[in-house]
Amino acid sequence: MHPKLAAAVDLLLNLGTLLLFPKLTGWQWFAAWFVIRAVLWALFIRLVYYPPELSRWRHFWSLIFFNFGVIVALSIFIEWTVAWYLLAAVFVIFSAASFWLLPSGESLLAFYRKPFRRWLFLMDAFGLAGFWCGIFALMQFQLWQNTFYPFLEFLGALLTAAVSLWWWRAYGMEYSRRFWLSLAVIFLLTFELAWIVTRWPIGFMVSGMVMIWFWYILWLVMRFNLSKEGIDWKKQKFFLVSSVILFILFMLLARWR
Repeated sequence: MHPKLAAAVDLLLNLGTLLLFPKLTGWQWFAAWFVIRAVLWALFIRLVYYPPELSRWRHFWSLIFFNFGVIVALSIFIEWTVAWYLLAAVFVIFSAASFWLLPSGESLLAFYRKPFRRWLFLMDAFGLAGFWCGIFALMQFQLWQNTFYPFLEFLGALLTAAVSLWWWRAYGMEYSRRFWLSLAVIFLLTFELAWIVTRWPIGFMVSGMVMIWFWYILWLVMRFNLSKEGIDWKKQKFFLVSSVILFILFMLLARWR
């Protein structure tokens, strides 16, 4: 199966899903749809050609994680119409684009490998953002007692650490004492930040964005620190300074309650 054909079929299925969602009146129907969708992704991934250096399983689990985070955790609580349409566009395009970026032959591997891997990373980042937004929404809407909130923060930090490990390994980072120490640092800092952000008077979507923004910068810096070359602070200076400036502007424009 040609990757471009798989992308086109996936795009049509995603558009059909948007029309189907209003008719899913119960969790059992939604679960049935998700299982069917996962089976179709597995079929596509089995039929499409993959160069030896690209992992079918990483693609499959990135699709599962992305869609579960974006649809289950984010879309359930969306109220702003503009945000819903933006999220719908992300849902329709992202999984199809992951197939589109697959090389159709080994000769294109060097050109396509990095964009494909970065796209899967972006999908997992969206999925993780969805989970954090869902966690903060559960807290703000007080669907459970306050004593349950630390467990949700712990669960979110644990999932964030798992995604960090998953992608450090994808970039060739080897297990070592420094590797596990860096993972522990990400877990602890994420858990502490979640505890702080929970007490900020901001909406759950902004809270989720704060968590992912912080996590991406921390994950990237530690990834370079784990590499043999180490961190080149001169190359990262512009990225870090611009991230701080954009974050400040983002927080100034956010709606505080």
